[in-house]
Amino acid sequence: MDGNHYYSTNPSSDRRPGQISVRVRGVSLTLHTDAGVFSRRGLDFGTRLLLETVDLDAAREVVDLGCGYGVVAAVLGRVYPETHWTLVDVNARAIELAEQNTRHLGDRRLVVQSDGFAELPGLMVDAVLLNPPIRAGKAVVYRLFEEAKAHLVDGGSLWIVIQKKQGAPTAQRKLEELFSDVTLVERASGYHIFRADKLRP
Repeated sequence: MDGNHYYSTNPSSDRRPGQISVRVRGVSLTLHTDAGVFSRRGLDFGTRLLLETVDLDAAREVVDLGCGYGVVAAVLGRVYPETHWTLVDVNARAIELAEQNTRHLGDRRLVVQSDGFAELPGLMVDAVLLNPPIRAGKAVVYRLFEEAKAHLVDGGSLWIVIQKKQGAPTAQRKLEELFSDVTLVERASGYHIFRADKLRP
């Protein structure tokens, strides 16, 4: 895969470190970004919508899957102070930034470079949050759906954001194949937020 792509293991693009300011869910943060990571110039609309929509009141163990520079955990870790976060990304540069950007969570977070859950085979969690790496291809995205289900406890939920033009209807059908209950929780500007629940037997 292209070494300048945000789904690359080791981006080859020149470093361009910078900072962005984020305010969402009553949380204001300054975050480190760099070239070779997703949405480095600012919080993208889809991730903002996901942050504004997700409900983690019943969750304790949460995975930020494809965490990028860590904005989801950085924000929601403050909104939900009882949560513990595992941040996962295939991109080494993203992982370095996520480590910096979530230091305020202390021992409530673990940052791991991994392609999906490959490096976390025994991890079981209450919720997985995912802004899928669309440019990596449908096979990768659907594999992440499958892995998320395998690592959710009964009663756990996968939350995803996806644009209609990038395959929201087919993604919904795939989720409905995998999960007992799939809900379109929010929709705005062509973006869809789905919650897929792994119901108790």
